[in-house]
Amino acid sequence: MVMVSLVVNLAQPAQAAESLPTTYTMTYRLSDNVDRAQLQGLLDDLNNRHALLSDAMREQSDLYPLVLPGGPDFMVERDFDGYLSLSGPTLSLTIEADAVQANDLSWWEDVLVYGATLLLGIVLRSICVGAFAAGSGGTAALPAIVFCAAMGGFMQTFVYQAIVIFTQGRETDWRAWGNALGKAMFGAVQAIGWEGGINTFAGTVLPGWFGSAGAWIVATGRSFTGFWEGVGRQMQQFGAKMVTETRTFGQGLLDALSQLGPPAVNLRVLPLGDSITYGDGTPDSSSYRAQLWGLLLADDVDRLDYVGAQRTGQLADRDNEGHQGWTISQISGITSCTMREYRPNVVTLHIGTNDMDRNIDVAGAPERLRGLIRQILAAGPETTVLVSTLIPSTTPAIMNRIQQYNAAIPGIVADFQAAGRGVHLVDMSAVTPGDMTDSLHPNANGYRKMAVAFDKTISAVLRSGGFLTAKNGVPGACGSTPPEDPSVAGMDGWNRFERFGGMIAAGVPGGTREELRFADIDGDGRDDYLMVDPQGRVRAWGNKLPSVIWNEWGEVAAGVPGGTREELRFADLNGDGRDDYLLVDPQGRVRAWGNAFPSKIWTPWGEVAAGVPGGTREGLRFADIDGDGADDYLMVGPQGQVRAWGNKLPSKIWTELGVVAWGVGATPQEVRFTDLDGDSRDDYLVVNAQGKVRAWLNTFGQSGGEPWLVQGEIASGAGVSRENVEFADVDGDGNADYLTINAAGQVWAWMGERFAGPERWDPQGMIAAGVSGGTLEGLRFADLNADGKADYLMVDPQGRVRAWGNRLPSVIWTEWGEVAAGVPGGTREELRFADLNGDGRDDYLLVDPQGRVRAWGNAFPSKIWTPWGEVAAGVPGGTREGLRFADIDGDGRDDYLMVGPQGQVRAWGNAFPSKIWTEWGEIASGIGLHNSMITFADIDGDGRDDYLSVNDRGRIWAWRNNRGSGGPNWLIQGEIATGVGATRDQVFLEDVNGDRRFDYLVSTSAGAVTAWHGNGQVRKG
Repeated sequence: MVMVSLVVNLAQPAQAAESLPTTYTMTYRLSDNVDRAQLQGLLDDLNNRHALLSDAMREQSDLYPLVLPGGPDFMVERDFDGYLSLSGPTLSLTIEADAVQANDLSWWEDVLVYGATLLLGIVLRSICVGAFAAGSGGTAALPAIVFCAAMGGFMQTFVYQAIVIFTQGRETDWRAWGNALGKAMFGAVQAIGWEGGINTFAGTVLPGWFGSAGAWIVATGRSFTGFWEGVGRQMQQFGAKMVTETRTFGQGLLDALSQLGPPAVNLRVLPLGDSITYGDGTPDSSSYRAQLWGLLLADDVDRLDYVGAQRTGQLADRDNEGHQGWTISQISGITSCTMREYRPNVVTLHIGTNDMDRNIDVAGAPERLRGLIRQILAAGPETTVLVSTLIPSTTPAIMNRIQQYNAAIPGIVADFQAAGRGVHLVDMSAVTPGDMTDSLHPNANGYRKMAVAFDKTISAVLRSGGFLTAKNGVPGACGSTPPEDPSVAGMDGWNRFERFGGMIAAGVPGGTREELRFADIDGDGRDDYLMVDPQGRVRAWGNKLPSVIWNEWGEVAAGVPGGTREELRFADLNGDGRDDYLLVDPQGRVRAWGNAFPSKIWTPWGEVAAGVPGGTREGLRFADIDGDGADDYLMVGPQGQVRAWGNKLPSKIWTELGVVAWGVGATPQEVRFTDLDGDSRDDYLVVNAQGKVRAWLNTFGQSGGEPWLVQGEIASGAGVSRENVEFADVDGDGNADYLTINAAGQVWAWMGERFAGPERWDPQGMIAAGVSGGTLEGLRFADLNADGKADYLMVDPQGRVRAWGNRLPSVIWTEWGEVAAGVPGGTREELRFADLNGDGRDDYLLVDPQGRVRAWGNAFPSKIWTPWGEVAAGVPGGTREGLRFADIDGDGRDDYLMVGPQGQVRAWGNAFPSKIWTEWGEIASGIGLHNSMITFADIDGDGRDDYLSVNDRGRIWAWRNNRGSGGPNWLIQGEIATGVGATRDQVFLEDVNGDRRFDYLVSTSAGAVTAWHGNGQVRKG
């Protein structure tokens, strides 16, 4: 479009700010037949619809485009603000200028004419509504209001162009102008069923008002004096011409009306909602859409097109936006881009069922619905929204909530109608509980009734001419959507998420692709959904897959002064399973804040990496190369070569590993790192522009062979570009998943199964149902009878022990009663079980706060324990919290270990019956994690306990005991258990099946235990 100056031949320079006003008010005295209540609703809507009043004009020009013969396109290029008001019979527009605008004479000249045309459009719209109200003997029907809105919008555009043509001295043809205006106005409405009213208005009311409008322009122009005298004089001349050309202009309008043929009715319908729109409840998944299709074609609709990204059902046009399980807020997350992409002129909206089902802020649901309707209209002002009440539920509690929600919907619709917006109510009361397949979804008859209800409302609008013409959409506004059939994309070895067409996240209101990140915030092994603003503030939604309802956590990080989204990275630097917050400068220097979730206070660590020679932010990657659970520092070169520095936090001195990958000719933008095969070592990926992926598996630390195993192409792409492909573990199985993301932040997932190896853990289900009076706090496991299988113990606060003998695979445990009466003054907090004498039976130990140990030998089946007295005098700096008993050397006797605050371990070898323990010194230098996370158990059945870290979500990383076997004392095994949703205090690592390898046990608060047997799988190397 070309902006033509509204004012010509004005050479007067801009004046000083103090010489020009900062506000100016125009007024128009209204006639008596104006519906003031309806007009006030319109003014409120225009005042609040956009940030600036000029944005409302831009919306009108887009909605009601008109080009007069010889005229320019209408384009509002000046920003301005102000407000509209109504006082008695006077309509006012006050224009407000900021400090810069007030100093610009040309801005004022343009904006004054903008304002005049805006005011005239509103006046004509109001007179039009009043005329139709008078003709109907009451209030104008909504379709008349829609037509009058078009009339006012086109008049606004008309006056602007006519002023430009006139003031530039070009040829004027008022009859041709009237004809063009009439065709535009009448062509904007899909059907005209009230021709008599239009004939009267176009032939009598409009021409008469046209002359009055000209007189108002003359008077308004006359009021522009001083600096604005030039534009005022031109407005006077133009207004006078409007008065004298009224008859000619009116004839042109009538010419346009007489030339109208039978109106074409073209409907572009967006079915929008949840699983009911999708079609759940019937085998064919056709929803109400199939029946409505036939009904609309029978209503003489000339062209019917359903639109939307979903494709379900057995009907001619399967397009829709029905999303199973979605709430009002989730639908809001996709609405803006969906409307921009398809620009329907009809939306059939049935939403809110899942809010009612899950009892999600029922009182606030009507306002969420109101906001959703606003979104629809803001993105597509020409759209008519058909708002449905919810169909019933057969569950009384849900039905009560539905009734509460439904009661608010008519008022919401009425508010939009009062502002002249195309919003209609669709009453679904005909659908009864007898029409339901289940508690929430209708059967075929229920869907038929829904179709009839929508058709009834659409037919009423068609009869009265209330639909505007659909606009051209913007293809790809929501980004690329993965193909409906995943096999088309060649994603062999990747399993598309089985529900909702593969979509795992519907986006969040206002969210964009640029803001989206994935990181494991809570340490449960599943990456969470994050939105990062330009200043690095982070909002988070917790991953609850397979449920696609993400848990909203709100703002989890407030950002750092001066920080930006561009600098932000997430990586697990301390190996606790939770990703930390990092800021990276252009040279690759890193500042970090430790994740302490659920606390939203991040621990400042300061500068943790000083950068490396030649380093850049663009080349920096954080990835776990060695599988120790902590991400290392990698710098990717221009050909994909990689230099690495090993993470040694809490030390900030990184271990230089040199070049760990020589590159494959890929650019840094193509190179990614992620764990494909679940061995905790991140693999090397190259992603091309089309999202195709080649991979090299990481074998770092294995003896012999290539460090990277070539896999070739592992994914052929899913129809989106590299920028919209992410790798994250969203299902918590340890293998990275392939994600595609669109512009609105919606996410589709293909689960990584290509490299899935044998399962480490064999689920056994519940092996112990709990005991009377049992608690999680009292539960212990120990082998009391030397059969190699841990027995079930319940310890009271004074250290008394009841026991049940292990008879697995039978889940009937043998009740032994009280097997230990406790020790005077002893407590459960002090009690430990360990085999000190190597007879296979665990002994009874009491540990004081400094780590001194008294012991009683197990003589089972006798319940008389042999007192051994103090068997360990403690060690310097020792604590009860740091003490562990574990068999490090494989002699069958548990040794004395003291774990330090960073996970470092000092050990003393068991020389029982001597009470002099053999000092071994530091046997493990630690991994930077608190000693509460460190424990020992045998993962491979070699009789030597291995070093484990267990995070607060029950995930386990392991280092296999290799002492005395040559090579490193501890061999990294990576993550060996991804957790099952239990917390660390619920997890017990005990051998309950006698295979000498520990099993993974989870207890409820009452002591009921579920088990997974370990298969002894260890990493090579």
